[in-house]
Amino acid sequence: MTADLRRAHGQGVSLLGLLLPFIFLLAACSPDAPPAEQRLLILGFDGLDPVLTRQWMDDGSLPNFQKLATMGEFHLLPTSNPPQSPVAWSDFATGTSPGKHGIYDFLRRDPETYLPDFSIARVIAPQDFLSLFGMQLPLEDSEIINRRLGTPFWSAVEETGGRSTVLRVPVTFPPDPIHRMMAGMGVPDLLGTQGTYTIYSTRPSVPSDTSGSRSVRVRPDREGHIESQLEGPAHPLKPEAPALNTPLLLDPAGDKVRIRLGDTDIQLSPGEWSGWITVGFKYFGPASVKGIVRAYLISAYPRVQLYVSPINIDPREPVVPLSSPADYAAEMAERFGLYHTIGMPEETWSLNEGHLSDHAFLEVVRKTLQEQESMFYDALGHHDSDVVVSVFVQTDRVSHMFYRGIDPQHPLYGETDAEARAAIHWIYTEADRILGETLQRMGAGDRLIVLSDHGFAPFRRAVNLNRWLAGEGLLVLEDGNLQSSVGFTTVDWSRTRAYALGLNSLYINRAGREAHGIVAEDEAAQIKQQIISSLPQLQDPETGLPAIRDVFDGELLYPDNANNDAPDLVIGYEPGFRASWQTSLGGVPASLLDDNNKKWSGDHCITPEAVPGVLFTSFKTDTPLDSIRDIARYARESWKHSP
Repeated sequence: MTADLRRAHGQGVSLLGLLLPFIFLLAACSPDAPPAEQRLLILGFDGLDPVLTRQWMDDGSLPNFQKLATMGEFHLLPTSNPPQSPVAWSDFATGTSPGKHGIYDFLRRDPETYLPDFSIARVIAPQDFLSLFGMQLPLEDSEIINRRLGTPFWSAVEETGGRSTVLRVPVTFPPDPIHRMMAGMGVPDLLGTQGTYTIYSTRPSVPSDTSGSRSVRVRPDREGHIESQLEGPAHPLKPEAPALNTPLLLDPAGDKVRIRLGDTDIQLSPGEWSGWITVGFKYFGPASVKGIVRAYLISAYPRVQLYVSPINIDPREPVVPLSSPADYAAEMAERFGLYHTIGMPEETWSLNEGHLSDHAFLEVVRKTLQEQESMFYDALGHHDSDVVVSVFVQTDRVSHMFYRGIDPQHPLYGETDAEARAAIHWIYTEADRILGETLQRMGAGDRLIVLSDHGFAPFRRAVNLNRWLAGEGLLVLEDGNLQSSVGFTTVDWSRTRAYALGLNSLYINRAGREAHGIVAEDEAAQIKQQIISSLPQLQDPETGLPAIRDVFDGELLYPDNANNDAPDLVIGYEPGFRASWQTSLGGVPASLLDDNNKKWSGDHCITPEAVPGVLFTSFKTDTPLDSIRDIARYARESWKHSP
């Protein structure tokens, strides 16, 4: 994806598709287009848990949720299988299950390489080039394709004469050609990844094999001056050339550090975030690729440590489509200032690796919350959309990172301070505040649905599923190897019959499907039954607790197998357990289970019945909304009508 970002303008849509946003915009501005007075507003809070919500409603912490429950309905909302955000929000958007929309996990495996790949979007690189002066000039645009199939309900609304505004809903990259959309989960950083940050340090640093960081060792001269660079994207015209870069200079400034990056010259104190810094990466004459970053000073001289955020795509000059219409992203930047554009902006892995403090991470959350609120309230104020959808993901991110503060059994509970223990309660009260503001801004004919895609559970112990498969003789390592790094580096595919990759997925090494598949169809069925029977017997040797509740047969769960990506088995972990990070990326550690010593301490990638979401409505529904898929049906059928 990295090398194609600069050229990725095609999006794989027709000319009519490209013109639709402008047609809808003209229609909205026309004097013949009346304001929308009976709007359907859908407000998502990713990961809002029913148990915690009820607890804090009862103690008075969430008065607006309590108020909404008395206005209409409040009940559990069954989630997707598996209960992962991209899967659940795809269920929500299309009204179908993974077998039809084709999103089964955060990660998919490439059957040709067995390596993990991001499941939401892919880039189809141009095939034809003109070689000129040592450069490869593409003769066609790249295409960015959303792997999610099916028609989302907001597009169905527009097909029947309505107007939709959709803000930051996961799995909306590239954006759909509707009245107004800001893309959410799926938007990459300028490197084409889902969030690669950089640490500059005078001390050596070795990131873990599951980290999304780059470590740069810097050495001051006698005056403390440091010259380094921020590495950017691949050269768009010279694939074999080194990555583009821009200078980074550091100097002591008393108890602060002076930082010069791009055209920005600032001073930061330890524990201080910068504002947005524009960085340009020149590649041909004056032509450059633009991005934006924020810097955080971890420590000052003599042992300097500087954190530079993932390079967000500049919304004023985006190299890939961020919004519909295309200039909506720039309009938001002009009106409200620069903002995070990456689809998963909360820097969870930075906190997981200890590069950001709890407080610094929560500052990022406050920033992204403010950005989303500005866009959402702006959309409500326009009164030009019949359906308005906005998803706030911050409830999910804070719950992932601070569950250790409310779970006395978590290995890190004893190390949490008052701020960490209060973080989840704080983000729930922020959600309540946003809900209260929304209720005040609603018109008399508006209807409101508030939902979460799943709930939450503790994550105390990590299961190395590939180690279990190795113990069963289903995964075999090359002779002389006792373990394997991520990416199955030492797996012997000529003798391996099953492997795990992703957060809930397990695959059979099928002949004719995988590049080195050895398992015939009749044997595949036997292997699946062996795993379905044996895996739920896996117990934690330290506690004796079962680690697996359910093993679902992929053929029964996803008979349509959209995209031909469906896993053969889906693992439903018990609360307290989850696939290890090594498992998700194709690693085979030596141990079977490990303590989860990461700050990522809460999770929901377990058996679905243990982590339902919540549903609130401001009205009584005529037909039950019994699962997250039912929201799409309701939106399609009722957007024109008041209750």
